[in-house]
Amino acid sequence: MWPLLFWLFLSAGALVETALFLGQWGWLNRLGRNVPAELASLLPEGYGWWRGVTYARERLRVSLGLLLTRYAAVALAVGAGGLKAACRLAGAVSGSPFLAGFLLGAILTTAFALVELPWGVYGTFGVEARFGFNRSSPGLYLRDAFLKTALSSGLAGFLLGGASFLLGRPGGLPLALSGTAVFDVAAAFLLPRLVLPLFFRLRPLEEGTLKSRLESLFQRTGFSASSLQIADGSRRSTHGNAFFAGLGRSRRVILFDTLAERFPPGEAAAVVAHEIGHWKKRHVPAGLLHLFALQASLVLFAWFAWRAGGFSESFGLPGRPEAFAVMAYLVWGAMAGLLFQPLLSSASRCREFEADRYAAEQEGPDAMIGALARLATDSLAWTPSEPRYAAWYSSHPSVAERILALKDLKAAALSGK
Repeated sequence: MWPLLFWLFLSAGALVETALFLGQWGWLNRLGRNVPAELASLLPEGYGWWRGVTYARERLRVSLGLLLTRYAAVALAVGAGGLKAACRLAGAVSGSPFLAGFLLGAILTTAFALVELPWGVYGTFGVEARFGFNRSSPGLYLRDAFLKTALSSGLAGFLLGGASFLLGRPGGLPLALSGTAVFDVAAAFLLPRLVLPLFFRLRPLEEGTLKSRLESLFQRTGFSASSLQIADGSRRSTHGNAFFAGLGRSRRVILFDTLAERFPPGEAAAVVAHEIGHWKKRHVPAGLLHLFALQASLVLFAWFAWRAGGFSESFGLPGRPEAFAVMAYLVWGAMAGLLFQPLLSSASRCREFEADRYAAEQEGPDAMIGALARLATDSLAWTPSEPRYAAWYSSHPSVAERILALKDLKAAALSGK
């Protein structure tokens, strides 16, 4: 039963996602050089519409290649014996469930990272460079790739090793659930302190008009000025960006230097207010709860399958805990992608609208509208997505949707006076 369920969900996921990508490809082809009527009044003068559509198509091509590569890698690992060989190697190196699980998680994560690496290289030095966005050198790119793979392998190994150790032990289920929650909170707390400095040089904002504007914003919102840091994103890309990270005293708003240096102070302040809005609206804890709910469903599924018996053996794998744990993750992942991805994307888009409204309340809707328009123009991001593709994948509403919502907010405020 289990192999049938796995291949059914894996095949369904591949077909659904490929259909969504092909629908997006057809949508972009139909857009062509003609600006949709609903966007005509929003686009800034001189914006290269066709260049933006071409950029979206090239990025989609890379994403589709990566998607199919991932599905093929999972199918080959399970069906062609790659996973069995990795399980045997891990079990031969150590009889400890934790150490064998750690090694297996590290092996598989590294293998998948190497399989995906060519698409990342092409996306950065092919597509991004062709459109003038890439600033990363090959050396910096490889350094980043090595660090990401090392961190991912270590985390995957730790989690898989922990799961292997707890399987079947008395009290293992509540320990696994509570350990997962502690891990999520610790990871969120440590991200800005330990991980971000590995990839970015972080510095406080220098004296000037923007700092004065932000100090006023911080006083109104109760946010600490020391929690804002400027990251040297310009070493890698011309894209502007900002994001919120951390919990408690480790919380940070990270503002890329590409945004801080190019945007007018009012628009940059609106972007920071948007990120503070994520904190004020408790979006980070909400995101952690969503993550924990997914992880808890995996733990419960694994516990049920373990107690039923014969799970990993049905795939031709050893009956050891680490082999069971990784296969349980693959089966659950095939199901979860189909069941939860649209829901998570929808929740994320709702949070972005809430943060936009908060920014408009703090800095005015015009400043936030200007910031969104500038971000979209600089990054060729005005091209809308096909509705079903957007519903499945988009963590953010389209720029047009966000700007129109802010215009409605402004109109409602004016009519209420």
